[in-house]
Amino acid sequence: MPNDRAQTMSSPSFDRASRKDKKAMTPLAKLINVHEDVRSQVSQDTIASDLARSLEGLFEITNYKRFRALKGEYASMYAKPTKTIRNSLSVEREVLVLIANYNALQAKTIQVCLDSIQRKQPRLQPDLAIVLHADADGDENLRIWGRESNLVILPIFRPIAGAMPPAAIVRQRLARELFSTDSFQITGPVSDDNEFFGRREKANDLVRQLQHGRISALFGLRKVGKTSMLNRVIELARSSGSPRVAMVDCSIHGFNAMNASDALRALARLLRLASQQGYAHISQTLGRSDHDLMTTFEGLWQDPNRAPLLVVLDEVDYITPDSPTSPHWATEFNNFWREFRALVQECHRHDFSLSVLVSGVSSKSFRVAEIAGVENSVLHFVPEDYLSPFELGAADAMIKALARRCGLNFSNDARNYLAAYAAYLPYWIRMAGSYVHRHVELEERPVDIDLEVTKSLCREFGETEGAEIARIALQNLKRVDQPMYDLLVRCKDRGTVPLAEARPLLRYGLVRQIGLDVAITSDIVRLGLDLLRTARNSTDSNASPASGTDLDESEWAEELAAISRRRNILERKTREFVRIVLKMTLPAGRDWAETVTSALTAHRREECAKLAPDALMGKLYWLELSSVISREWSSFSRFFNDKKRVQHAFEILNERPDAHAKDVDLADVALQRRELTWLETRIAQ
Repeated sequence: MPNDRAQTMSSPSFDRASRKDKKAMTPLAKLINVHEDVRSQVSQDTIASDLARSLEGLFEITNYKRFRALKGEYASMYAKPTKTIRNSLSVEREVLVLIANYNALQAKTIQVCLDSIQRKQPRLQPDLAIVLHADADGDENLRIWGRESNLVILPIFRPIAGAMPPAAIVRQRLARELFSTDSFQITGPVSDDNEFFGRREKANDLVRQLQHGRISALFGLRKVGKTSMLNRVIELARSSGSPRVAMVDCSIHGFNAMNASDALRALARLLRLASQQGYAHISQTLGRSDHDLMTTFEGLWQDPNRAPLLVVLDEVDYITPDSPTSPHWATEFNNFWREFRALVQECHRHDFSLSVLVSGVSSKSFRVAEIAGVENSVLHFVPEDYLSPFELGAADAMIKALARRCGLNFSNDARNYLAAYAAYLPYWIRMAGSYVHRHVELEERPVDIDLEVTKSLCREFGETEGAEIARIALQNLKRVDQPMYDLLVRCKDRGTVPLAEARPLLRYGLVRQIGLDVAITSDIVRLGLDLLRTARNSTDSNASPASGTDLDESEWAEELAAISRRRNILERKTREFVRIVLKMTLPAGRDWAETVTSALTAHRREECAKLAPDALMGKLYWLELSSVISREWSSFSRFFNDKKRVQHAFEILNERPDAHAKDVDLADVALQRRELTWLETRIAQ
């Protein structure tokens, strides 16, 4: 670890501090959260006793001692988390509290923590420690040094000549450290137990079925959790040793660009590799396909050490007649699946267990009777199994667990509302929960969130982010299954459609059953449909209508609603754009969050200084984003070129004519659309 700074005491020695502390002993009765066995010792240490009081309601102090380590003097306490903190942090053990009363820390402070924790295993939490220090630059250094050693540090700064910050301030700082991480946000598929909610048993059942030669499917909308489920199934299969897995990602161009014969040969080689290695991916076989398909399979059947095999065809939409990249599958689809089906059946005749798991958005190509006028060779071969939305209980458990990690305690009604608002789809639920997390002050946590607050924030989420998330999913559905999308539109326009016509929509989670009909009950689905139906191509969006008389009242409303949605989406993208650009371009030593707050007015700096980095960008006003860009022009110039043009665009869009009760003419609309297009184009670079 780095060791580039001298470590000096904030007072001559702990012994002198101890004598001074004895003159100002804290009354024992006030240390209500300190265990009686160590209360007397803690009361004789002013720093320790003040810190203990600051942790009331969060931790109980169960141990105290002074010690020397690595040529330094320290004090430590063990802090037992309250039930609230245990639930929020998923911390069951006691946490080390280290008092490093130095005005210039070294990285060895982390080593002291690690050694202290290691000596008291399994009593202490192995990956978390609280450090009280007197180094003005210590907070960030401790976080960095801790990350290098896989240790989360919660720093508390106490000035050299100053007193301990008030207990309320310490609790605010701890809340900011403890709850600033957005537990709802995920950067990719999940499979770990602590993130894999609601579908553990389904994954276990699916693996058991696939160990015995089953044909299964996982159809569902984008971001519904298909890849997470596939990862879980593959992980379970590999850990148990059966079945061996041949993974085909059909979205890889090298695979979907093949014709049916070449794709089958690549698949044959893949199966042979999987049989030998336990797991193989299609990328290992591209360009090296077997020439004799049947010879390869005969070798698999006759292998005395043969084991059950599973073929996973993920992103199967790329090798269907509706392929977005390879139109030749309109004719190759039947050829591929006719021969593949025959091979699967022949495997069963040789008592060889070959399972198939198909994953994609639409089951359309497997349920229609004909493909391009020819009988569908795999009609009913692949079942219409969908990765459906969560049941209420699973959604409730996920929201409760993730919210606790953020210090949020949703009421039962609030959790039910959030789940229903997001159509019980796990990714949409996570995004809505993330929005709530970013818009609730950290300093007040743990905090209760009631139904009314949840409703308000969910509606804001729907207008600013949720509609765009749903639009992307629905646009993909429209591309691969136009009839099903048309049925969804009809359901919205009419209010309901018969259940018999709309079972796939029900399995997708886009509608809910009401008697013998289905209806759209999720606001996000409605907003996504509205956005998709009214969206205009950005290349044409700066073309204004011919005259005001060409637009009736409803058309004006649509124009203004479209502008409002585009601006809300652009504002969200701009916040993320500014954050990423600053993180990527600022020189070493400059913190992006501090750079953002320094561009604000004094009053707003004070307001935003309390925010964690994750929440900061969401609190900025539109024109404040412009101020950040202007102040840090060296980082942004290559994207915009003209600073005055940027400022002008932000000023125009800040006028928001659609949000004010005043006459709006075509010039206003055209100007808004022009500036939106200009900024959208540059931010998308």
